[in-house]
Parts: sequence; structure tokens; C-alpha cells
Amino acid sequence: MLSKRLFSSSAKSAADYYKITLKRSSIGLPKDVRAASKTLGLVRLHQTSYKPVNASNAGLILKIKELVQVELVDKIPTKQELDIIKKPARGFSVIGNKL
Repeated sequence: MLSKRLFSSSAKSAADYYKITLKRSSIGLPKDVRAASKTLGLVRLHQTSYKPVNASNAGLILKIKELVQVELVDKIPTKQELDIIKKPARGFSVIGNKL
């Protein structure tokens, strides 16, 4: 889930943003873990947040690494781009013929 490249300390990292998705609930966990998830902007399950790559965000991700899925992305997608990705194709297509 987390790779070495995720927390590189080089001046120019390969990606500019972390794409952080909350996969497990923080119910019943200590207050500092719940606070870390709220600091990253994650309140509901399967909610995604984009944060810049830096040491403070990497530390917060390490605190809740069992609860989240992290990906490195180059840019934050716009609302229109997200709608295109999530929206299924219009209509239907015939796959086979059952005659």
C-alpha cells in the first residue's frame, strides 16, 4: 500500500499530491488517530482527499496507514473530470444474440 517513494525526502518528488481515501472507520480508535483523519479531511468512508506531498502530511498518513489507501498523483482532477470518470456510458450495448 505504501511504498518507499511515497515518503521521499528529495527536493523534487515524482508526484505533487497524495490521493488519500478512507477505507476503514476510525470508530473506537484513540482520539489522536481520529484527529489525524479529520486533519486530512477524511470524515466518511470512501471519501477522497488530495493533499500536497510534504513531511507533515506524510506523518499524518503514517499515523492512519491501516485505515487509508494512498496514491501519488500529478494533479488534482477537476469536478468535470471526476464526473466523466464516474458516469457510465449512455444507453446499452448488445453483447450477444440469444435467438
